[in-house]
Amino acid sequence: RLTSFARPTNKSLRFMPHMCSPRTVGLDVVFAEPKEHDSRLIEAIKNCPNLVLAVSVEADSAAKTFHIDESSYFTPELENVELAAINFPTGSSNRTIREFKPDYMTADGKRIPSFALATSRKQSGEIVDSFMKRGNDLEFITYYSRIFKTISPEELADRAEELIDKIVLIGAANDPYDLHVTPVSAAMSGINIHAYTVATILSGRYFYQLHRYTNWAIAFISCFIVIMISLMINIGVKGLLMRIIQVTLLYLTIRLGYYFFIEHNIIINFSYSLMMLTFGLFAGDIWIGMTTIITWIYNKINHIRESRTENIYTQ
Repeated sequence: RLTSFARPTNKSLRFMPHMCSPRTVGLDVVFAEPKEHDSRLIEAIKNCPNLVLAVSVEADSAAKTFHIDESSYFTPELENVELAAINFPTGSSNRTIREFKPDYMTADGKRIPSFALATSRKQSGEIVDSFMKRGNDLEFITYYSRIFKTISPEELADRAEELIDKIVLIGAANDPYDLHVTPVSAAMSGINIHAYTVATILSGRYFYQLHRYTNWAIAFISCFIVIMISLMINIGVKGLLMRIIQVTLLYLTIRLGYYFFIEHNIIINFSYSLMMLTFGLFAGDIWIGMTTIITWIYNKINHIRESRTENIYTQ
């Protein structure tokens, strides 16, 4: 179970999570500028064990590496605090967030873990090691039906015991600048997406995506079978029959993809197959149409030749 609550205020500083004995604390807040009473906040962070502190990273222009872009101004004062990237791997702010990047390689060969990965490692290093052996640059987030407790700073004093031995994620739950589109919500806070990502890693319920070459192989085999059926059928209602076969195959393809996704967490990109089935039959129609036209022209020419030959003999 994971718990997330809003950015701490002065009122809640004396109830910081290190006093509630949580298992892990992920602080998804970047304090860019100093403010009043920050000394109390910094002291609380220094005394908080198993803390993960948020940073943002930016891609280097010359290579596929990253560097830290933004971090809390007091980060250099901290010792033995793990820094983790809160970035989401999306090309635009309106893009649906389905995936996360486990870590980010720096120019000097080091890796900055993602916020979810670093938080999960403090919970179970063994699970994270097993997860990293998958070796995927991007992983899908499993947005299964889960309920995460949300505790506001005002409620913390009365509900502190609920944090005992739990993973605690601290962040803004209703910040309009930190709301993102996900497959299950049109406006989900970043802290909740991190919670789903942590749950994905620790639960072991990963999605398995077929390699694109495998997807293309399935597409070519499907297209080959359809075209062979089209060439073998030689009856008058061939066009109607092929359309029925096409619709049936398209339906079965969608149902098969749904079955593997829901029952086995396997993602098969059937868009290639759907495209090949559609254009394969279209190509078959063109072939049949061209052969029909060519045959008609050939027969017409032969008929003209035969007519001319008969006229010559008659004369």
